[in-house]
Amino acid sequence: MNNAECEMRNSEYTTRKAAYKKNVPHSALHIPHTRGFTLLEVMVAVAILAMVLVSLLGLKNRSTQDVMLSEHITTATLLARRVMTETLVTAGTGAVVQKEDEGEFEEEEFKYYTWKKKISPMQIEGAGGVKIMEVRVAVLWKEGMRQEMVELESYE
Repeated sequence: MNNAECEMRNSEYTTRKAAYKKNVPHSALHIPHTRGFTLLEVMVAVAILAMVLVSLLGLKNRSTQDVMLSEHITTATLLARRVMTETLVTAGTGAVVQKEDEGEFEEEEFKYYTWKKKISPMQIEGAGGVKIMEVRVAVLWKEGMRQEMVELESYE
């Protein structure tokens, strides 16, 4: 090939290239100076978003567990108060004797709760031999693998 042929081929190539550029629409992929996100920036953003979402889901689960535990504590406290009141009403009518008892609640919604009570006579020294009774009531339930308990004490 001689010089003239090379120049002619170069000019032909330049003409074809210019014609191709005119026919192809400009897009963000073909323009070298576009402002977009790189793959690395997108991957970092997705990783940060994933960590935040995992943390938020963990907080939601922990919050749900805390609400359930507080509901169980409230229910157990009310049940213990009920047993305490029944015990004080029945024990107040007779002589105070040492007694321990336990049982379950009959209602279906409280089937996972059990109770224990202990009545103990106490003598207060220095008060002329005054006798009082100590009543302890505990309500127990399972919270996962743990045994939870609410305990009330009364002195009558």
